[in-house]
Amino acid sequence: MAKFKFSLAAVERVRIQKEQMALEEMSSYQRIYQEKIAAKKDLLDKKQKAFEEKNSLSAQASSIIKFQLVEEYIDGLKQHIIRADQAIIRARRFLDQAMRKYILARRERKMIDRLKEKALEAFKLEQARAEQKQLDDLVTMRSRLSHEEEIA
Repeated sequence: MAKFKFSLAAVERVRIQKEQMALEEMSSYQRIYQEKIAAKKDLLDKKQKAFEEKNSLSAQASSIIKFQLVEEYIDGLKQHIIRADQAIIRARRFLDQAMRKYILARRERKMIDRLKEKALEAFKLEQARAEQKQLDDLVTMRSRLSHEEEIA
């Protein structure tokens, strides 16, 4: 009995590799995006602690220079938070592009999978027909032999 051989096996391997590479790229962009979010959260925590320090300085008698330093530190953190927001937006854009690329690669691979399934079904049908033909030929030959033996 013949073995099934998919005619587009090379294309299938390429599509699987392309999908795998797109998935790896997407996961790296996802990691970068998560890092950017964590960096912003860290900045927000620092800002909250600076506000608490500012409140404690205002509650007690402290020098204006300390108060101004904390105020400038908070202003700097606000600028860093704005930059962090922009970095998050950029990272999200890259992540979305990578996700679309992965979805496209996955769709292309699934298309090849469907073609492979159809080819396998056609192969099985052809094999079944060939087996049926062999059985029919065998029955015909037996019938002829038995018929010839009856005549002789």
